[in-house]
Amino acid sequence: MSLEMERRVAKLEQEMMDLRQELVGLKRQESVEKTSTLSPRKSIIEQSTPKPAQNLKPKPTITASEKKMEPQRTLEERIMWALPKLFMVILVMGVLWGLKLVSDYGYLSNEVKIILAYALSIALVAIAYVLEHKKIGSSAITISLYGGAFIVGILTTAASAILYEIIGLTMALVIAVIYIGYGIAISYLKKNEVLTIFVAFTSLLLPYLLEYMDFSPIIILIYVVVLFTMLQFVIQQHQQKLALYIATFFSELAVSIIAFMNHDNRVVFAIGFLVVLTIFYTSWCRLYNAESKLKYIHVGLQFSLGVFSLLLLNFIISPIEYSEALLLILVCLFAALAGYGYKQKWQEAFDSAVTLAFITLCNTLLVMNFPEKVDHLLIPFITFAGVMMSLRLRISMMKVVSSFSLMITLALSFIIHEPTPLVSIDHASLIMPGIYLLIIYLYARHPKEKLTVFEKLMQDLYVIDFLAVITTGYFLAYIGKLDGTFFAGVGNIPHLMCIILALLFAGSLLVPTKYKGRALTPVLSVFFILFTLMLEVIPYNMQGVEWLNIVTRIIYIAVIVAIVIDLLMNGRICQIYQEQIEKLLDPIVSAGVVLTLISVWGLISQLTYNSLLDWKLSIAFSTITLFLTASIALWISTVRNLRTVRMTGFVILVIAFIKLIFFDLSALDLLIRAVLFITIGGIGLLLSGRLLRK
Repeated sequence: MSLEMERRVAKLEQEMMDLRQELVGLKRQESVEKTSTLSPRKSIIEQSTPKPAQNLKPKPTITASEKKMEPQRTLEERIMWALPKLFMVILVMGVLWGLKLVSDYGYLSNEVKIILAYALSIALVAIAYVLEHKKIGSSAITISLYGGAFIVGILTTAASAILYEIIGLTMALVIAVIYIGYGIAISYLKKNEVLTIFVAFTSLLLPYLLEYMDFSPIIILIYVVVLFTMLQFVIQQHQQKLALYIATFFSELAVSIIAFMNHDNRVVFAIGFLVVLTIFYTSWCRLYNAESKLKYIHVGLQFSLGVFSLLLLNFIISPIEYSEALLLILVCLFAALAGYGYKQKWQEAFDSAVTLAFITLCNTLLVMNFPEKVDHLLIPFITFAGVMMSLRLRISMMKVVSSFSLMITLALSFIIHEPTPLVSIDHASLIMPGIYLLIIYLYARHPKEKLTVFEKLMQDLYVIDFLAVITTGYFLAYIGKLDGTFFAGVGNIPHLMCIILALLFAGSLLVPTKYKGRALTPVLSVFFILFTLMLEVIPYNMQGVEWLNIVTRIIYIAVIVAIVIDLLMNGRICQIYQEQIEKLLDPIVSAGVVLTLISVWGLISQLTYNSLLDWKLSIAFSTITLFLTASIALWISTVRNLRTVRMTGFVILVIAFIKLIFFDLSALDLLIRAVLFITIGGIGLLLSGRLLRK
């Protein structure tokens, strides 16, 4: 007897003892009431009238019977229950490979090998029956043996008919149908969902054998529909929901593949496909439990299968004329599902079905003869509607499927479309996805009273925070496309995108974290520093559009200086990041000073490169910039007592003196040299006075 059976027997014995004790107590109470004398204060009629048995408490007996429900298995018990099935599959594969090995060495002919395989299948059934009849071993072993017999029989039939051509195709079909009937019968009698799933999967491989046998495609379609219908008796009888989803998936896949292999009769295959889908939704409604804790998973699987079915149906009906009529039938099916869900007050199922009906209706519009390129707008909108509904229903599976579809659609849309002409559907197809992402982010950031397990996991993984990064990245990529299209002469450098990046980075610093997420500002800061070093340091040829390069450099300098001033003046950025700024103010200000120096020096070099500034003046201005930056850094360090900034100022000052003495004296003429030294001397005196006064 298995461990599970022993637990159930012990529990039933305990319940029987409790019921017996309650029955003895009730009998004693009745005997006391019968032997008690009549009360003199009450009439005989009152005392002889039977009273309601208020103290009998029959309800505890009902609640005791409820304890007979099957207890939840532990992880160890589940593993122990699954091991026989796993080992049975390993055993079967080992036996089959062993038969092939002895056949390869010439010990057994193909005929003998097939006979031995069938004998093994029958032997497994016999062993399972004997073990079950004599109650030897656990039910997991017997189910594994029954399932192993089915595996061996199906594989042997396929091998004997296709690989070895020992038996005729018709005889092979008869044997395969017998084994399939055996598998369905065993699944029905043994009530094992894993066995049902395997029987459904293996039985749905038979259509490919029928295709190989040149059977009529209509007969193959009828076989799939009938088999799927027969499986519903097992699924409905034993409430096997997982088996329903898997059987539906492989049934639809079988119909689709056979339809792709036969270009004729596509309408018949599409109708058969819709019949399979109708049977699935009928069974799903009968199995759905609105009070179950797993209802969101089932609604998500139902939605995912609906989207997958719509995709397959589109492939099947693509060569059919007036294919929109078949899609309208599917719309009616989803509408009927929504109506039934509304009648049963299944809010989640109703919303999912309405979304599927809406998506299918939009898909129908795509098939019709609408103006050119309207589908470029409809397809992203369809996937966007699916994501919004998944966020509203808070269904994990639905979120994953719809989000994956949206990402693929937006990526393809961005690659295909260009923003030319400026007023066109192609340009709108680039703009709308960015708006969709922004709406999704704002809706996903909406606070919730209680997070689900999936939502908690997504929060821990920074998924919503990275959604803000993806939305911003899409917007920047769109600006980059505008750069490449309308500013083609700028040397393939997206200056407009760089300007927007700087402005977005500055703006993100002014927005609280609860609105922008935790990842946007760090990511933008990395790219801002990277583009600062790439664009600001080395001068390059702008091919006649120098102003855009100069404006970009000035904006980056202004952003850096504004951030440093805000931090030093305890502005809004300093208030938002107060805890971090208290620890990192010194290195941040020091880095800002260095970046500002590099950017200004790069601007001077670019002006010289574009012949907007004489090279001698550029040498003087670069030296003045070094002394001025060093003076400002030393002054800031003195006022705010920042040690790193002070060291930075001294290092820049040393570099300025080295440049002045070893490079500028030999490169400049007397006039510029005099003006330069006067300016630097004045800056030095002012700095010294400020420092000494402090």
